[in-house]
Amino acid sequence: MNVRLAATYLGTVVGAGFASGQEHLHFFARFSRGGDLGVALSGLLFITLGVMLADLASRHATSSAEDLLELLGGPVAARAMDAVLTVFTFCSLCVMMAGSAALFKEHAYLPSSLGMSLTALVTVAAVVKGVEGLLSLNTVIAPVLLGAPVTVASLSLIRAIARSSPCPGPPWPEGASGNAFIPAWPVASVLYVSYNLILVVAAFASMGRDLDDPRAARRGAALGGVALLVFMAAIHISLELHGPAIWRAEVPMLLAASRFGLGLRVVYFAALWVAMVTTAAAACFAFCRRLGRRNRSVERALAVSTVLASALLAQVGFGDLVSRVYPVFGYLGLPLVLGLVRAWLRSRFALIFLT
Repeated sequence: MNVRLAATYLGTVVGAGFASGQEHLHFFARFSRGGDLGVALSGLLFITLGVMLADLASRHATSSAEDLLELLGGPVAARAMDAVLTVFTFCSLCVMMAGSAALFKEHAYLPSSLGMSLTALVTVAAVVKGVEGLLSLNTVIAPVLLGAPVTVASLSLIRAIARSSPCPGPPWPEGASGNAFIPAWPVASVLYVSYNLILVVAAFASMGRDLDDPRAARRGAALGGVALLVFMAAIHISLELHGPAIWRAEVPMLLAASRFGLGLRVVYFAALWVAMVTTAAAACFAFCRRLGRRNRSVERALAVSTVLASALLAQVGFGDLVSRVYPVFGYLGLPLVLGLVRAWLRSRFALIFLT
């Protein structure tokens, strides 16, 4: 069970936005050496908060996000965070639509409208027909999506050592515009973990009843957190070693992969696009399910209008959406982080006094 929980933790956080490198560019790489510390701090927070979350879900045998959210902040806060989660799923759909457009334009040299249209069609079809078959593709592409950044980082290191060349410097050039939402690397690290935790809460909460051993649950969450730190470090190394040209790319990790041959580029491209499609379909399904009150005819009608609305908002651009949407939800997720720490400490003190 601890391995399954670790895999769930990894799968929830490591999506298309993560593997594309765009998230990492805005939250870590732009801070140069501060980004190194930011990756370490985020990894530590993923481990610590993941352990707390798994422990609470196991001890209270939660079965839904509502159960765990009420535990963390009470019924009013639970309703507020549930609304945040609903909006976040729609925003995730917008980001994946924009990412598909950028992927096709930048790396397939095809019109961005084609990438967005294909993703929209598959997303609507998946919601109408059922997402189970499409989401099963995640079991196939997940190892590729996880292994590709490590492969690119390893090859980049080998090349740098062979050439005896120092790191060419941070990919965010001096004088480039910053992000007012993320003023410093410690803030970036906390916000990065905070918005990812919104989705992790839903994933862990649904497994609570199956986590009958709190110690095993804590070990699984810790294992997942350590693995996240490894993958974050791999992307960070890749972006650092490939230098200033990377920051202009909408999908920087794919640009780095393309420097090691067509084969790696094609595999990475395919894995990223499938991940974007499955993420878009899951987000659209969850959003329509929440608004449609499990009425299938309403959900189908909502799917079309939701995808059209997301396609319009996706015109903002992949990088711009990542740099604006995710930090905002990072701030919105801070009460969830504070509630988690408070609930866990209260639970631990209760155990101490009872024993």
